[in-house]
Amino acid sequence: MIEYLACGNIMSDNVIAADGSESGWHIGGPALFALAGMRLYTDRCKLVCRTGADYVDSYGVWMKENGMSEESIRAEAEHYTRHILDYQREDGGYNWKSVYGSQAMGYLKTNPDDIDAAATSSVKGMYMAQNLDMVYWRKLEKVLEKHGIKMMWEIEYSAASRLTDSIQRIKEISHIAPMWSINHNEASDLFGIPREKDDDIIAAIQSMGFEFCLYRVGQRGAFSVTQSDVYFCGPVDPCGPSVDPTGCGNCSTGAAGFAYADGNNAAMSLVMANVASGFNAAQMGPVPLFTPEIMELAKNLCADLYPRVLAGEFLKK
Repeated sequence: MIEYLACGNIMSDNVIAADGSESGWHIGGPALFALAGMRLYTDRCKLVCRTGADYVDSYGVWMKENGMSEESIRAEAEHYTRHILDYQREDGGYNWKSVYGSQAMGYLKTNPDDIDAAATSSVKGMYMAQNLDMVYWRKLEKVLEKHGIKMMWEIEYSAASRLTDSIQRIKEISHIAPMWSINHNEASDLFGIPREKDDDIIAAIQSMGFEFCLYRVGQRGAFSVTQSDVYFCGPVDPCGPSVDPTGCGNCSTGAAGFAYADGNNAAMSLVMANVASGFNAAQMGPVPLFTPEIMELAKNLCADLYPRVLAGEFLKK
């Protein structure tokens, strides 16, 4: 029985590290990494996307090996999209360019009708990265209300940064998607606050009206923010030092959205997000295989970290 949806784009990445080395192609994309964040904790999740028919030779193999449904994947082009992610930026972010598939992105965009078709009465929550187009949001609002779905929204900030009314639009969206995810570079630009000023940015986040926000602060970790509480958790390295940060924000957001929609509180949802991010960073691309042992390790790490986050241990460092 499927209860959680990871909706949106999948795309393969060739990562250029800060030292100029290249990873070669590996599977990725916001929805794929978010799905992996969910799958670390549950098999009650599936991918909802439009992609290229050749996904079966890479994404399809990974999904079959991990026992995941492909029923809501629609092949609408010959090839899935491929991008180069270049991390040789001073701020730790990346630049990207399309190698193949930019011309197909329009008709490979997951739309509300796709989500409507994928949802059933058992679905509780969903993840999606999306911009601020309010026509899209009004259509999506009808789908969410129809099925009673609680949405985790990861902001697609590049488009939002070009709008003069972004803050007002985001406040409107908070009534549609009660869960929000944003990183420190995006929040700093959105609110006009230096990213080092955590308290000021968190206060601005609380003013937006969301029930729950995962505020991601890069290598420092992340905050969970509600209207009444704020928790912080440092980075988690379950498999040793980070190999590749690509997709960690998507992965942690997918995990947090699942956790919160599944009934966990803000502190535990944060912990589950950071544990998922740690597993994601352990290799290029998503976790290759979600074995019972890996899932049990994640569960135990969460049980260990949760009281420490409640006690504010990471804030004291």
